Amino acid sequence: MKKKCFQLLLVLASCLLIFSNISFSVLAGSNKSSNSNEWQFTAFGSNTSEEKNPPPLFHEDGSFSMDAKGGKIASSEEGLSFYFMELPADSNFELHTTVKIDRYSPGSQRSFGLMVRDQVAENGDSSKITTNYLAVGGLDDQMRGFYNQDGLTKMNAFGGSNSPVTGESYDLSIKKSGDAYEVAVNGEVQTVSLTNGLSDKLYAGFYVAREAAVTFKDYSLEVADPVADSLQVDAENMKQSYLIGEQLDLEGLVVTAVYSDGSSELLDSADFFVTGFDSTTAGTTSIVIHYAGASAELNLEIRDLALTDLHIKYNPTKTDYYLQDTFEPDGLVIEAEFEEGYLIEEINEEQLQFVIDGEIIEPAQYQFNESGGKMVIVQSKQNPDISVSFHVTVSDAELTGIEIQKAPIKTTYYPDDELDLAGLIVEATYSDGYVERVMRNQLTASEIDTETFGNQQVNLFYKQAETAFTIQVKEKELQGLKVMSYPKTTYHIGDDFNPSGLAAGKLYDNQDVEQIKETDYQLDTSAFNGGKTGVYPIQIIPTKDEIDPISFDVTVREPIQPEWKSIQFGQSTGPEKNYIEQLDNGAIRIVAEPGAGKVTGDHDGITFYYTEVDAEADNFRLSADITVSEYAKSPAHDGQESFGIMARDAIGEDGDSGVFASNIAAIGGFSGGTQEKNGTQLFIRTGVETSDGAGSNGIQKMMLDEDKPKPGNTHPEKAYRLTLSKTNSGFSGQINDGEEAVFFEPDILNVQDSKIYVGFYTARLADIEVHDMEFEATDPPKVDPPAEPVNPNLEVLSRSETSESAYELRLRANVDGFVTIKQEEESVARFHPLQAGETSAITTDLNVNQENDFSISFVPDDTQYLTDYKKIVENFTVSMKTYRSGQDIHVAPNGLKEGGGTKENPLDLDTAIAFVQPGQKIILANGNYVRDQKLEIERFNDGTEEARKYLVAEEGTRPVIDFDKQSEGVVLSGDYWHVTGIDFIRSAGNTKGFTVGGNHNIIEQSRFYENGDTGLQISRTIPGASREEWPSDNLVLNSESFDNRDPSDNNADGFAAKLTAGENNVF
Repeated sequence: MKKKCFQLLLVLASCLLIFSNISFSVLAGSNKSSNSNEWQFTAFGSNTSEEKNPPPLFHEDGSFSMDAKGGKIASSEEGLSFYFMELPADSNFELHTTVKIDRYSPGSQRSFGLMVRDQVAENGDSSKITTNYLAVGGLDDQMRGFYNQDGLTKMNAFGGSNSPVTGESYDLSIKKSGDAYEVAVNGEVQTVSLTNGLSDKLYAGFYVAREAAVTFKDYSLEVADPVADSLQVDAENMKQSYLIGEQLDLEGLVVTAVYSDGSSELLDSADFFVTGFDSTTAGTTSIVIHYAGASAELNLEIRDLALTDLHIKYNPTKTDYYLQDTFEPDGLVIEAEFEEGYLIEEINEEQLQFVIDGEIIEPAQYQFNESGGKMVIVQSKQNPDISVSFHVTVSDAELTGIEIQKAPIKTTYYPDDELDLAGLIVEATYSDGYVERVMRNQLTASEIDTETFGNQQVNLFYKQAETAFTIQVKEKELQGLKVMSYPKTTYHIGDDFNPSGLAAGKLYDNQDVEQIKETDYQLDTSAFNGGKTGVYPIQIIPTKDEIDPISFDVTVREPIQPEWKSIQFGQSTGPEKNYIEQLDNGAIRIVAEPGAGKVTGDHDGITFYYTEVDAEADNFRLSADITVSEYAKSPAHDGQESFGIMARDAIGEDGDSGVFASNIAAIGGFSGGTQEKNGTQLFIRTGVETSDGAGSNGIQKMMLDEDKPKPGNTHPEKAYRLTLSKTNSGFSGQINDGEEAVFFEPDILNVQDSKIYVGFYTARLADIEVHDMEFEATDPPKVDPPAEPVNPNLEVLSRSETSESAYELRLRANVDGFVTIKQEEESVARFHPLQAGETSAITTDLNVNQENDFSISFVPDDTQYLTDYKKIVENFTVSMKTYRSGQDIHVAPNGLKEGGGTKENPLDLDTAIAFVQPGQKIILANGNYVRDQKLEIERFNDGTEEARKYLVAEEGTRPVIDFDKQSEGVVLSGDYWHVTGIDFIRSAGNTKGFTVGGNHNIIEQSRFYENGDTGLQISRTIPGASREEWPSDNLVLNSESFDNRDPSDNNADGFAAKLTAGENNVF
């Protein structure tokens, strides 16, 4: 059958049902396969077979099951088990079922559900096939609609449905009216228009592809009869004008179906469906109403949002000024209200203008020249009548002087240098006693003359005050010689010294280096002995006596004859799936079949062809041409596949499939996550102290080529030679003769073992061949890493909700600097120093049962090498609230955020956890607490040793916190909590039911079951937390964990304390 191309338009719809008031031919399922008017079964396409794709199994209750271990849903082909009915292309119908998953684990190309397609093949035909089709069901571990039009197009996932896992059930339907289709999962609807239709036949039915087993029940195929001839639409009483982003409202729409015999029928709103509604942009939009093969078009208007008000969310950081100060709106946040509250959002400064004393001003140019109070009006540029205002105060105190608190770092200058004020700190003093830091951009400096040698005075001016500091201008002086580039520095016995590549230069005190000619120096190689192992100095002797000689070392070694070994180890590996072959052409084939092994942030499971070198004494360079026969699933990789060259500081036992971790450096195919690009990368893992992964800092990576490695772009079709080198400077990687990428971490593989294990590897899904391997020992001199500018960043680590008025505002910056903090209008800290990477806590008191606004200004220390030296302004609001003066807080499944915490007026669980006081109990009423997001007890939400925080079941009850397969479970990062008598169930796949990341917690008489990974695990919950911060001194008492299962059946599923668990945790 000739494939037809068709165009599709995907639009979100606002209705739920098609067809109800016309006659149908109802075609229920039966185990027949004789003609086109009956249900038929076929298994066809790529990766299918009679063994892997057996016929449906029919049950006494009328349901049937389909089990497929073969097939695929891919971008360019399909292979599936299909139970279907053949229909004319102009049929209008509804296909419906309830499907229950009997076996399904996450993975690409696996799918099940309902499908309509315009071509099928004979049962048993495993040749490649693709055609136009539309389907709804499980794909890419989500429930969604998808279709093929010269390639696979995926519709938005249905957000109201759980991800497909074993045991889940769904209501699925496909409805067709003319060229429009509606797909639905559990009543949530999306629509598709196939503007060119399908072929002259349709095949509608039920399918399963690749590693899935499902049961279909309550299934039917209802074909509409008769077909409507036209639709009459009366929209007089329907809403026809909408705001941007508003939802379609069909109330008042009257639709009448007209048939070819002249009869007509008034339709209910559930009888028809609508496509085409789009309220994202202003203008006219057309919707199309569909029913029983007929359609009608209706135009609607989408209006721009009208601004109706402005509100100040945060005032500027600075509201107190002195005369001649420049206006600074930094920190000001304005919210715009549209259509009387329909939408409220922050508005940027480019859309606003400032008015002072009736004049529009430019903030950076406006100076306050009169003392007293000033009103600053903020107007919308588009509509100046909409405005908001705030007040500033201008003091009449006089500036009495400025003083240098810290001189600039640079005070010595050379010809052609420019003035550099980095590190300069100047303070201004006023007659009222106030001392203020003067920012560098507020100062004016006198010019310097670098052509005149000697001491000079640099004058600094601020307003009417001035001060000065002294600099020295001098001529640069020669310091000596410097090696600019090295020749070969590692030799084998019998080699002669080779000076090629050596370059030397004159080094001056201003750090200039001027290269000299080879005739300007001589090499003294007399100490070199190529016949004996050792380290020998090579002297560079200048021809001019005023310059001292320098030397560098070269190494003579025995030739290394590496002994190559084979091993497979780590999680998910096995000898049937991970293997190495010696090929007749001398190449080495290294294979990890689908799902065999992994490379993660913390541990590996790999096929490894390797040799050993001394971690302390040996450097190396290993390269080879790599043929990639297969790599990663398509179209979606799973983020744990990898191949290439790897060096590691420990290896597991051959055949051991337990978790094994080490520090690594590698180059090759790698993504690091399902949402990351899967190209060729240089990557390292650091911090691993033991083989269970303790201390891991995760993966750092550098992308060298974003293209996914595959047969068409690797050896021999295209040059693809990988090189991994260890030097005294670190680990470097290179593709072909391209630029080397370097991690300047030379000692990362000298932790677990005295050896480095270096070689070629595959993981998860990779089949490669290694050709023309070259391995050599090297000993190049150490090179310092080039300076890289740091992008300044400030983090607020404190909680934004608390029940205690004594509060610590915790800040951390990634660079040195100074922070100024205002709480409301009061100053909390002025130019408080922050050290890069360290947490600083500023103590303050919060207003009780109120919102507390903080304005935080961070000025980076400009002596550092940064991408930006501008002031960073952060606004932060802390809600302080208590309930019931320390008495028990009652929560219930129907509790509200607005509740009072009594039994009669309970709170919701999240609010209670946010605001419980030390020593106070949260009492959970009986019932199911069904959630769609994790339950988080944040870091710093702490009790004390004397006054814990309690989360307990009401006496005589067993409340259940059900995560409904939607999210991670409980994340307990606080300290001194006591949890008693609660069930925690059904976290999403690959997420834990309960993670303890805090200290001194007690989990008692609780149960953890049906979760998507470990039931309860003790491990760090704060990324990057140091070993000292790992969870310790926790007690899990008289609790149960059962029926927990991760989708891949790989991980610990009951209780666990691993990877980043601290000391003295007790079960």
